[in-house]
Amino acid sequence: MPALVRPNQSTLFSERPRGQVQADLLDVQIQNLVAAIHSTQLALEDIRRDDGKLKNNSVGREQLAVELKHSRAEIDQVEARAVAAAQMASIAASQVVKDLRDVDLRADDAEKAAISAAGMLSAISHGNVAALDASSDAENAADRAESAAISSKNDANYSHAQADNAIAAKDESLQWAEYLAGPVVSGPNAPSFVNASAFPNGLFYQPVAGSPGGLWSSKWWAIQAMQLVGGIKFYLGPHAGAPIPGSISPITGETYPNPIPVGSYYYDTSTAPPKVFFWDGSSWQPASTSIVTAGYLATFLYIATAGQTQFSGADSLAQTPAFTTEKHDVTLNGVRLVPTTDFTVDAATDKLTLVEAPGAGAVIQWDILAAPGAAPAGAVNAFKVQPLTPNGVLTAFTLNYIHPVSGTPTPCNVGSGAQLQVCLDGIIQEPAIDYTATGATLTMAVAPKADARFWAIWYSPSAP
Repeated sequence: MPALVRPNQSTLFSERPRGQVQADLLDVQIQNLVAAIHSTQLALEDIRRDDGKLKNNSVGREQLAVELKHSRAEIDQVEARAVAAAQMASIAASQVVKDLRDVDLRADDAEKAAISAAGMLSAISHGNVAALDASSDAENAADRAESAAISSKNDANYSHAQADNAIAAKDESLQWAEYLAGPVVSGPNAPSFVNASAFPNGLFYQPVAGSPGGLWSSKWWAIQAMQLVGGIKFYLGPHAGAPIPGSISPITGETYPNPIPVGSYYYDTSTAPPKVFFWDGSSWQPASTSIVTAGYLATFLYIATAGQTQFSGADSLAQTPAFTTEKHDVTLNGVRLVPTTDFTVDAATDKLTLVEAPGAGAVIQWDILAAPGAAPAGAVNAFKVQPLTPNGVLTAFTLNYIHPVSGTPTPCNVGSGAQLQVCLDGIIQEPAIDYTATGATLTMAVAPKADARFWAIWYSPSAP
Protein backbone atom coordinates (compact mmCIF):
# COMPACT_ATOMS: atom_id res chain seq x y z
CA MET A 1 0.00 0.00 0.00
CA PRO A 2 1.43 3.44 -0.95
CA ALA A 3 2.18 6.01 1.69
CA LEU A 4 -0.39 8.74 2.27
CA VAL A 5 0.56 12.36 1.45
CA ARG A 6 -0.81 14.84 3.93
CA PRO A 7 -2.21 18.11 2.49
CA ASN A 8 -0.74 21.25 3.95
CA GLN A 9 -1.13 24.98 3.20
CA SER A 10 2.15 26.35 1.95
CA THR A 11 0.90 29.93 1.29
CA LEU A 12 -1.90 31.95 2.84
CA PHE A 13 -3.47 33.40 -0.30
CA SER A 14 -6.09 35.40 1.55
CA GLU A 15 -3.38 37.71 2.80
CA ARG A 16 -2.39 38.59 -0.72
CA PRO A 17 -4.40 41.19 -2.78
CA ARG A 18 -6.65 39.83 -5.50
CA GLY A 19 -4.80 39.70 -8.81
CA GLN A 20 -1.29 39.66 -7.27
CA VAL A 21 -0.78 35.87 -6.71
CA GLN A 22 2.49 34.52 -8.02
CA ALA A 23 2.14 31.58 -10.36
CA ASP A 24 4.97 29.54 -8.83
CA LEU A 25 3.33 29.64 -5.36
CA LEU A 26 0.04 28.48 -6.92
CA ASP A 27 1.87 25.62 -8.64
CA VAL A 28 3.40 24.45 -5.31
CA GLN A 29 0.04 24.54 -3.46
CA ILE A 30 -1.84 22.79 -6.28
CA GLN A 31 0.82 20.08 -6.58
CA ASN A 32 0.57 19.38 -2.81
CA LEU A 33 -3.21 19.03 -2.98
CA VAL A 34 -3.07 16.82 -6.06
CA ALA A 35 -0.53 14.48 -4.39
CA ALA A 36 -2.66 14.25 -1.22
CA ILE A 37 -5.84 13.45 -3.16
CA HIS A 38 -4.07 10.94 -5.33
CA SER A 39 -2.56 9.05 -2.36
CA THR A 40 -5.95 9.04 -0.60
CA GLN A 41 -7.68 7.57 -3.68
CA LEU A 42 -5.02 4.88 -3.97
CA ALA A 43 -5.56 4.01 -0.34
CA LEU A 44 -9.34 3.80 -0.85
CA GLU A 45 -8.88 1.43 -3.79
CA ASP A 46 -7.17 -1.03 -1.43
CA ILE A 47 -10.16 -1.30 0.91
CA ARG A 48 -13.24 -0.25 -1.08
CA ARG A 49 -15.05 -1.95 -3.91
CA ASP A 50 -16.78 -0.20 -6.78
CA ASP A 51 -20.14 -0.76 -5.07
CA GLY A 52 -18.94 1.22 -2.04
CA LYS A 53 -18.36 -1.73 0.26
CA LEU A 54 -15.08 -2.96 1.70
CA LYS A 55 -13.15 -5.39 -0.33
CA ASN A 56 -13.28 -8.96 0.68
CA ASN A 57 -10.49 -9.97 3.00
CA SER A 58 -9.42 -6.37 3.30
CA VAL A 59 -9.66 -6.50 7.08
CA GLY A 60 -7.92 -9.26 9.05
CA ARG A 61 -7.53 -10.03 12.62
CA GLU A 62 -4.43 -7.99 12.96
CA GLN A 63 -6.32 -4.89 11.77
CA LEU A 64 -8.85 -5.21 14.54
CA ALA A 65 -8.27 -3.88 17.99
CA VAL A 66 -7.99 -6.45 20.79
CA GLU A 67 -11.08 -5.12 22.45
CA LEU A 68 -13.18 -5.67 19.35
CA LYS A 69 -15.30 -8.76 19.55
CA HIS A 70 -15.43 -11.13 16.67
CA SER A 71 -19.12 -10.60 16.03
CA ARG A 72 -20.97 -9.66 12.93
CA ALA A 73 -22.33 -6.55 14.55
CA GLU A 74 -18.91 -5.40 15.46
CA ILE A 75 -17.69 -5.97 11.94
CA ASP A 76 -20.60 -3.99 10.53
CA GLN A 77 -19.76 -1.12 12.84
CA VAL A 78 -16.14 -1.16 11.70
CA GLU A 79 -17.27 -1.23 8.08
CA ALA A 80 -19.64 1.66 8.69
CA ARG A 81 -16.90 3.69 10.26
CA ALA A 82 -14.62 2.93 7.31
CA VAL A 83 -17.31 4.02 4.84
CA ALA A 84 -17.87 7.21 6.81
CA ALA A 85 -14.15 7.86 6.76
CA ALA A 86 -14.15 7.31 2.99
CA GLN A 87 -17.04 9.75 2.57
CA MET A 88 -15.27 12.33 4.63
CA ALA A 89 -12.19 11.83 2.48
CA SER A 90 -14.38 12.35 -0.65
CA ILE A 91 -15.85 15.51 0.84
CA ALA A 92 -12.35 16.71 1.64
CA ALA A 93 -11.33 15.96 -1.96
CA SER A 94 -14.32 17.98 -3.29
CA GLN A 95 -13.30 20.89 -1.10
CA VAL A 96 -9.78 20.60 -2.45
CA VAL A 97 -11.16 20.68 -6.02
CA LYS A 98 -13.25 23.76 -5.14
CA ASP A 99 -10.17 25.40 -3.68
CA LEU A 100 -8.29 24.52 -6.85
CA ARG A 101 -10.98 26.18 -8.95
CA ASP A 102 -10.84 29.30 -6.79
CA VAL A 103 -7.09 29.35 -7.17
CA ASP A 104 -7.50 28.95 -10.94
CA LEU A 105 -9.94 31.88 -11.05
CA ARG A 106 -7.48 33.96 -9.09
CA ALA A 107 -4.74 32.98 -11.54
CA ASP A 108 -7.04 33.95 -14.47
CA ASP A 109 -7.75 37.31 -12.83
CA ALA A 110 -4.04 37.80 -12.36
CA GLU A 111 -3.43 37.08 -16.06
CA LYS A 112 -6.19 39.52 -17.16
CA ALA A 113 -4.85 42.16 -14.80
CA ALA A 114 -1.39 41.70 -16.30
CA ILE A 115 -2.82 42.04 -19.86
CA SER A 116 -4.77 45.16 -18.83
CA ALA A 117 -1.67 46.64 -17.24
CA ALA A 118 0.31 45.96 -20.42
CA GLY A 119 -2.44 47.65 -22.51
CA MET A 120 -2.46 50.61 -20.16
CA LEU A 121 1.30 50.93 -20.44
CA SER A 122 1.00 50.81 -24.26
CA ALA A 123 -1.73 53.49 -24.20
CA ILE A 124 0.41 55.66 -21.95
CA SER A 125 3.33 55.22 -24.33
CA HIS A 126 1.12 56.10 -27.34
CA GLY A 127 -0.24 59.11 -25.47
CA ASN A 128 3.28 60.29 -24.81
CA VAL A 129 4.11 59.98 -28.55
CA ALA A 130 0.87 61.81 -29.50
CA ALA A 131 1.64 64.52 -26.97
CA LEU A 132 5.09 64.96 -28.48
CA ASP A 133 3.58 65.15 -32.00
CA ALA A 134 0.96 67.67 -30.85
CA SER A 135 3.66 69.75 -29.23
CA SER A 136 5.67 69.68 -32.47
CA ASP A 137 2.56 70.64 -34.51
CA ALA A 138 1.81 73.49 -32.13
CA GLU A 139 5.37 74.72 -32.45
CA ASN A 140 5.18 74.56 -36.28
CA ALA A 141 1.81 76.35 -36.25
CA ALA A 142 3.27 79.08 -34.08
CA ASP A 143 6.15 79.47 -36.55
CA ARG A 144 3.69 79.69 -39.47
CA ALA A 145 1.55 82.22 -37.60
CA GLU A 146 4.61 84.34 -36.92
CA SER A 147 5.62 84.11 -40.61
CA ALA A 148 2.09 85.09 -41.70
CA ALA A 149 2.10 88.03 -39.32
CA ILE A 150 5.43 89.22 -40.75
CA SER A 151 4.10 88.77 -44.30
CA SER A 152 0.93 90.71 -43.44
CA LYS A 153 2.97 93.52 -41.97
CA ASN A 154 5.14 93.60 -45.12
CA ASP A 155 2.01 93.65 -47.31
CA ALA A 156 0.59 96.50 -45.27
CA ASN A 157 3.82 98.45 -45.62
CA TYR A 158 3.86 97.73 -49.37
CA SER A 159 0.22 98.84 -49.72
CA HIS A 160 1.00 102.04 -47.85
CA ALA A 161 3.96 102.68 -50.13
CA GLN A 162 1.81 102.01 -53.20
CA ALA A 163 -0.81 104.44 -51.89
CA ASP A 164 1.88 107.08 -51.48
CA ASN A 165 3.06 106.37 -55.03
CA ALA A 166 -0.50 106.68 -56.32
CA ILE A 167 -0.93 110.05 -54.61
CA ALA A 168 2.36 111.25 -56.07
CA ALA A 169 1.36 110.02 -59.53
CA LYS A 170 -2.00 111.76 -59.17
CA ASP A 171 -0.34 115.05 -58.25
CA GLU A 172 2.10 114.77 -61.13
CA SER A 173 -0.69 113.86 -63.55
CA LEU A 174 -2.61 116.96 -62.55
CA GLN A 175 0.48 119.09 -63.12
CA TRP A 176 1.15 117.31 -66.40
CA ALA A 177 -2.42 117.88 -67.59
CA GLU A 178 -2.67 121.51 -66.55
CA TYR A 179 0.83 122.95 -66.93
CA LEU A 180 1.49 124.64 -70.26
CA ALA A 181 4.14 127.37 -70.29
CA GLY A 182 7.83 128.04 -70.60
CA PRO A 183 10.32 128.14 -73.46
CA VAL A 184 10.52 125.73 -76.37
CA VAL A 185 13.39 123.28 -75.88
CA SER A 186 14.92 121.39 -78.78
CA GLY A 187 15.76 117.71 -78.66
CA PRO A 188 19.54 118.12 -78.08
CA ASN A 189 18.89 120.45 -75.15
CA ALA A 190 16.17 118.25 -73.65
CA PRO A 191 18.39 116.17 -71.26
CA SER A 192 19.74 119.16 -69.38
CA PHE A 193 16.29 120.70 -69.28
CA VAL A 194 14.79 117.50 -67.85
CA ASN A 195 17.38 117.40 -65.06
CA ALA A 196 16.41 120.88 -63.96
CA SER A 197 12.67 120.39 -64.47
CA ALA A 198 10.02 119.76 -61.83
CA PHE A 199 9.01 116.78 -63.98
CA PRO A 200 11.97 114.36 -63.85
CA ASN A 201 10.25 111.67 -65.88
CA GLY A 202 11.36 112.65 -69.35
CA LEU A 203 9.03 115.60 -70.02
CA PHE A 204 10.34 118.43 -72.11
CA TYR A 205 8.80 121.25 -74.11
CA GLN A 206 7.89 120.85 -77.75
CA PRO A 207 6.65 123.48 -80.17
CA VAL A 208 2.91 123.70 -80.74
CA ALA A 209 1.64 125.36 -83.90
CA GLY A 210 -0.20 128.57 -83.09
CA SER A 211 1.10 128.62 -79.51
CA PRO A 212 4.24 130.25 -78.07
CA GLY A 213 5.18 127.06 -76.24
CA GLY A 214 3.80 123.81 -74.98
CA LEU A 215 4.21 120.50 -73.25
CA TRP A 216 3.23 116.93 -74.08
CA SER A 217 0.08 117.14 -72.00
CA SER A 218 -3.68 116.88 -72.29
CA LYS A 219 -3.85 120.59 -72.96
CA TRP A 220 -1.29 120.21 -75.73
CA TRP A 221 -3.36 117.44 -77.31
CA ALA A 222 -6.52 119.53 -76.95
CA ILE A 223 -4.84 122.28 -79.00
CA GLN A 224 -3.65 119.70 -81.51
CA ALA A 225 -7.16 118.26 -81.82
CA MET A 226 -8.63 121.67 -82.41
CA GLN A 227 -6.07 122.38 -85.13
CA LEU A 228 -6.60 118.98 -86.77
CA VAL A 229 -10.41 119.12 -86.70
CA GLY A 230 -10.64 122.80 -87.50
CA GLY A 231 -13.85 124.78 -87.78
CA ILE A 232 -14.21 125.51 -84.09
CA LYS A 233 -12.15 128.67 -84.31
CA PHE A 234 -14.40 129.89 -87.17
CA TYR A 235 -17.42 130.22 -84.87
CA LEU A 236 -17.38 133.77 -83.49
CA GLY A 237 -20.31 133.28 -81.13
CA PRO A 238 -23.55 135.29 -80.78
CA HIS A 239 -23.41 138.96 -81.73
CA ALA A 240 -25.87 141.82 -82.26
CA GLY A 241 -24.79 142.74 -85.77
CA ALA A 242 -21.81 141.78 -87.90
CA PRO A 243 -18.52 141.41 -85.96
CA ILE A 244 -15.79 143.90 -86.83
CA PRO A 245 -12.33 142.41 -87.48
CA GLY A 246 -10.07 143.03 -84.46
CA SER A 247 -12.95 144.12 -82.16
CA ILE A 248 -13.79 142.51 -78.82
CA SER A 249 -16.92 140.41 -78.34
CA PRO A 250 -19.13 142.02 -75.68
CA ILE A 251 -20.40 138.57 -74.69
CA THR A 252 -17.30 136.34 -74.60
CA GLY A 253 -14.60 139.05 -74.23
CA GLU A 254 -12.56 137.43 -77.02
CA THR A 255 -10.92 139.44 -79.79
CA TYR A 256 -12.25 138.75 -83.29
CA PRO A 257 -9.55 137.72 -85.79
CA ASN A 258 -8.22 140.30 -88.22
CA PRO A 259 -8.67 139.49 -91.02
CA ILE A 260 -11.67 137.20 -90.50
CA PRO A 261 -10.99 133.78 -92.12
CA VAL A 262 -13.27 132.72 -94.96
CA GLY A 263 -15.96 130.38 -93.64
CA SER A 264 -16.25 132.06 -90.24
CA TYR A 265 -19.78 132.38 -88.95
CA TYR A 266 -21.69 133.99 -86.11
CA TYR A 267 -25.20 133.95 -84.64
CA ASP A 268 -26.90 137.33 -85.23
CA THR A 269 -29.16 138.15 -82.27
CA SER A 270 -30.41 141.42 -83.81
CA THR A 271 -32.51 139.80 -86.54
CA ALA A 272 -36.02 138.48 -86.09
CA PRO A 273 -35.86 135.56 -86.01
CA PRO A 274 -32.10 135.29 -85.29
CA LYS A 275 -30.02 133.96 -88.18
CA VAL A 276 -26.61 132.48 -88.84
CA PHE A 277 -24.29 134.47 -91.14
CA PHE A 278 -21.15 133.25 -92.96
CA TRP A 279 -18.13 135.27 -94.13
CA ASP A 280 -17.40 134.66 -97.84
CA GLY A 281 -14.21 136.69 -97.82
CA SER A 282 -15.79 140.01 -98.65
CA SER A 283 -19.13 140.17 -96.83
CA TRP A 284 -21.44 138.39 -94.41
CA GLN A 285 -24.02 136.18 -96.10
CA PRO A 286 -27.11 134.60 -94.42
CA ALA A 287 -27.18 130.83 -94.17
CA SER A 288 -30.04 130.65 -96.71
CA THR A 289 -27.65 131.73 -99.46
CA SER A 290 -24.49 130.10 -98.14
CA ILE A 291 -23.31 126.49 -98.26
CA VAL A 292 -23.16 124.99 -94.77
CA THR A 293 -22.45 121.41 -95.86
CA ALA A 294 -22.45 119.61 -99.13
CA GLY A 295 -25.90 118.33 -100.09
CA TYR A 296 -26.77 114.81 -101.16
CA LEU A 297 -27.64 114.33 -104.81
CA ALA A 298 -27.96 110.56 -104.87
CA THR A 299 -27.02 107.39 -102.97
CA PHE A 300 -25.90 104.14 -104.59
CA LEU A 301 -25.53 100.74 -102.91
CA TYR A 302 -23.29 97.95 -104.22
CA ILE A 303 -22.71 94.43 -102.85
CA ALA A 304 -19.12 93.45 -103.62
CA THR A 305 -18.08 90.16 -105.14
CA ALA A 306 -14.80 88.37 -104.45
CA GLY A 307 -11.84 90.51 -105.61
CA GLN A 308 -14.03 93.36 -106.87
CA THR A 309 -12.54 96.85 -106.58
CA GLN A 310 -14.42 98.82 -109.29
CA PHE A 311 -18.09 99.80 -109.03
CA SER A 312 -20.22 101.44 -111.73
CA GLY A 313 -23.45 100.95 -113.65
CA ALA A 314 -26.70 99.85 -112.03
CA ASP A 315 -26.46 99.29 -108.26
CA SER A 316 -28.56 96.92 -106.11
CA LEU A 317 -31.49 99.37 -106.45
CA ALA A 318 -31.13 99.55 -110.26
CA GLN A 319 -29.82 103.11 -110.06
CA THR A 320 -26.86 104.25 -112.21
CA PRO A 321 -24.43 106.96 -110.99
CA ALA A 322 -23.52 109.92 -113.20
CA PHE A 323 -21.36 112.84 -112.07
CA THR A 324 -18.94 115.52 -113.22
CA THR A 325 -17.28 117.67 -110.53
CA GLU A 326 -19.36 116.61 -107.52
CA LYS A 327 -17.85 115.48 -104.21
CA HIS A 328 -18.16 111.88 -103.01
CA ASP A 329 -18.78 110.22 -99.64
CA VAL A 330 -18.08 106.44 -99.57
CA THR A 331 -18.60 104.00 -96.68
CA LEU A 332 -17.56 100.33 -96.49
CA ASN A 333 -19.76 98.27 -94.17
CA GLY A 334 -20.65 101.52 -92.40
CA VAL A 335 -17.04 102.78 -92.09
CA ARG A 336 -16.32 106.03 -93.94
CA LEU A 337 -13.42 105.82 -96.39
CA VAL A 338 -10.82 108.53 -97.02
CA PRO A 339 -10.75 110.02 -100.53
CA THR A 340 -7.62 109.23 -102.58
CA THR A 341 -6.22 107.08 -99.73
CA ASP A 342 -9.01 104.48 -99.79
CA PHE A 343 -10.81 105.24 -103.07
CA THR A 344 -10.77 107.26 -106.30
CA VAL A 345 -13.51 108.26 -108.75
CA ASP A 346 -13.43 108.75 -112.51
CA ALA A 347 -15.97 111.26 -113.95
CA ALA A 348 -15.28 110.08 -117.51
CA THR A 349 -16.51 106.55 -116.78
CA ASP A 350 -18.72 107.33 -113.72
CA LYS A 351 -16.70 104.73 -111.84
CA LEU A 352 -15.69 104.23 -108.19
CA THR A 353 -12.44 102.34 -107.54
CA LEU A 354 -11.38 101.04 -104.10
CA VAL A 355 -7.67 100.74 -103.34
CA GLU A 356 -8.21 97.29 -101.75
CA ALA A 357 -10.82 94.67 -102.55
CA PRO A 358 -13.27 94.58 -99.59
CA GLY A 359 -14.23 90.91 -99.98
CA ALA A 360 -17.39 89.14 -101.12
CA GLY A 361 -20.59 90.40 -99.49
CA ALA A 362 -19.19 93.78 -98.41
CA VAL A 363 -21.66 96.69 -98.59
CA ILE A 364 -20.47 99.85 -100.34
CA GLN A 365 -22.62 102.99 -99.97
CA TRP A 366 -21.62 105.69 -102.47
CA ASP A 367 -23.10 109.16 -101.89
CA ILE A 368 -22.67 111.76 -104.59
CA LEU A 369 -22.69 115.23 -103.07
CA ALA A 370 -23.75 118.51 -104.59
CA ALA A 371 -20.93 120.61 -106.00
CA PRO A 372 -20.19 123.90 -104.18
CA GLY A 373 -22.91 126.46 -104.96
CA ALA A 374 -25.05 123.90 -106.76
CA ALA A 375 -27.75 123.77 -104.11
CA PRO A 376 -28.62 126.19 -101.31
CA ALA A 377 -28.56 125.04 -97.70
CA GLY A 378 -31.93 124.10 -96.32
CA ALA A 379 -33.13 122.62 -99.61
CA VAL A 380 -34.03 119.36 -97.82
CA ASN A 381 -37.21 119.28 -95.73
CA ALA A 382 -37.36 116.84 -92.82
CA PHE A 383 -40.69 115.38 -91.71
CA LYS A 384 -41.35 113.03 -88.81
CA VAL A 385 -43.32 110.05 -90.11
CA GLN A 386 -46.54 109.32 -88.28
CA PRO A 387 -46.18 106.53 -85.64
CA LEU A 388 -45.43 103.09 -87.07
CA THR A 389 -47.11 100.21 -85.20
CA PRO A 390 -45.40 96.79 -85.53
CA ASN A 391 -47.13 93.55 -84.52
CA GLY A 392 -44.28 91.06 -84.93
CA VAL A 393 -45.59 89.87 -88.34
CA LEU A 394 -46.10 92.98 -90.46
CA THR A 395 -43.24 94.00 -92.80
CA ALA A 396 -44.97 96.67 -94.98
CA PHE A 397 -45.94 100.00 -93.36
CA THR A 398 -47.78 103.04 -94.73
CA LEU A 399 -45.85 106.32 -94.46
CA ASN A 400 -47.75 109.48 -93.51
CA TYR A 401 -46.60 112.90 -92.25
CA ILE A 402 -48.31 116.02 -90.95
CA HIS A 403 -48.52 118.57 -93.78
CA PRO A 404 -47.02 121.88 -92.57
CA VAL A 405 -49.72 123.95 -94.32
CA SER A 406 -52.91 121.94 -93.97
CA GLY A 407 -51.92 120.28 -90.66
CA THR A 408 -53.50 117.00 -91.75
CA PRO A 409 -51.93 113.52 -92.16
CA THR A 410 -50.61 113.23 -95.72
CA PRO A 411 -49.01 110.23 -97.54
CA CYS A 412 -45.26 110.55 -98.04
CA ASN A 413 -43.78 110.51 -101.54
CA VAL A 414 -40.42 108.81 -100.94
CA GLY A 415 -38.24 108.59 -104.05
CA SER A 416 -35.81 105.96 -102.62
CA GLY A 417 -34.78 104.40 -99.36
CA ALA A 418 -31.92 106.90 -99.07
CA GLN A 419 -34.48 109.68 -98.41
CA LEU A 420 -35.72 107.83 -95.34
CA GLN A 421 -34.02 107.44 -91.97
CA VAL A 422 -35.43 104.41 -90.16
CA CYS A 423 -34.66 103.59 -86.51
CA LEU A 424 -35.50 100.24 -84.90
CA ASP A 425 -34.90 99.93 -81.13
CA GLY A 426 -32.35 102.75 -81.29
CA ILE A 427 -30.40 101.26 -84.23
CA ILE A 428 -30.35 103.16 -87.54
CA GLN A 429 -31.33 100.78 -90.35
CA GLU A 430 -29.39 100.55 -93.62
CA PRO A 431 -31.23 101.29 -96.91
CA ALA A 432 -31.57 98.39 -99.36
CA ILE A 433 -30.23 95.96 -96.75
CA ASP A 434 -32.62 96.38 -93.84
CA TYR A 435 -35.45 98.09 -95.74
CA THR A 436 -36.67 99.54 -99.03
CA ALA A 437 -39.05 102.47 -99.52
CA THR A 438 -40.96 103.99 -102.40
CA GLY A 439 -43.92 106.33 -102.43
CA ALA A 440 -45.83 105.94 -99.18
CA THR A 441 -44.72 102.34 -98.43
CA LEU A 442 -41.87 101.18 -96.21
CA THR A 443 -40.92 97.50 -96.50
CA MET A 444 -38.71 95.93 -93.82
CA ALA A 445 -36.53 92.91 -94.58
CA VAL A 446 -37.50 91.37 -91.22
CA ALA A 447 -40.75 92.04 -89.36
CA PRO A 448 -40.07 94.22 -86.28
CA LYS A 449 -41.12 92.79 -82.90
CA ALA A 450 -44.47 93.84 -81.49
CA ASP A 451 -42.85 95.77 -78.62
CA ALA A 452 -40.11 97.40 -80.75
CA ARG A 453 -39.51 101.16 -80.79
CA PHE A 454 -39.97 101.90 -84.47
CA TRP A 455 -39.89 105.33 -86.15
CA ALA A 456 -38.75 107.08 -89.33
CA ILE A 457 -37.87 110.53 -90.71
CA TRP A 458 -38.48 111.51 -94.32
CA TYR A 459 -35.97 113.90 -95.92
CA SER A 460 -37.99 115.37 -98.76
CA PRO A 461 -35.90 117.00 -101.53
CA SER A 462 -38.72 119.44 -102.31
CA ALA A 463 -41.30 121.50 -100.45
CA PRO A 464 -44.58 119.69 -99.81
